[in-house]
Amino acid sequence: MDEPAGTHKASFASIDQGDKEVRLEKLQAVVVDEAGQEQVRISLWSRGEMLDGNFTLTEDELISLLQAAIHDHVLSRGFWAKLHSVIEI
Repeated sequence: MDEPAGTHKASFASIDQGDKEVRLEKLQAVVVDEAGQEQVRISLWSRGEMLDGNFTLTEDELISLLQAAIHDHVLSRGFWAKLHSVIEI
């Protein structure tokens, strides 16, 4: 399911986490993996620099990050269709 022509896809969506920013970003350098799927990264940023190591999100923060990714068209429609089919009960 490709995006309609003219649909702008942002390179990342983000939410604030205190003095840091959590980003869900589409990897531009490697658009697809061997299976033909787009790749994304979730990372923690501070003052414009990506931080190393693990970080945690609350469930509400994860929902907010996914909402931002929906709004900014970061993830494909195919992803959202698959997610919807998994959570639909």
